[in-house]
Amino acid sequence: MTSRRSARILVVEDEALIAMDLQALLEEAGYDVLGPANSSAAALAIIDKEEPDVALLDVNLGRSDAFGVARILTERNTQVIFLTGHTAHKLPPAQRHLPLVSKPYLPQVLLQAVARALEQRQASTPQA
Repeated sequence: MTSRRSARILVVEDEALIAMDLQALLEEAGYDVLGPANSSAAALAIIDKEEPDVALLDVNLGRSDAFGVARILTERNTQVIFLTGHTAHKLPPAQRHLPLVSKPYLPQVLLQAVARALEQRQASTPQA
């Protein structure tokens, strides 16, 4: 079982101030933050070594996007939440079912989305 205190949240955000705010918000809520990563390559380097419980992915990462990272994470049963100013129609059809938090977001809305994702992960993880 993943407790709130030990939950590991990957942050992938290319805007430094937003990434720092996200990290501070999550750490204040008691989560362990992986990253923040500012690119797909940086995110992949992190998940090569660490296994996040939930990933918060900014859709647009400069000239690229986070869809490849999302695919790999979902294959590894990591809960993914997209962060974007766009609608779900911007997401690839295979990823439109994933949660999306619209920017700008209220901190409580983001924390609620993370809590729901952790509940879903716990429900989908076989108990020993």
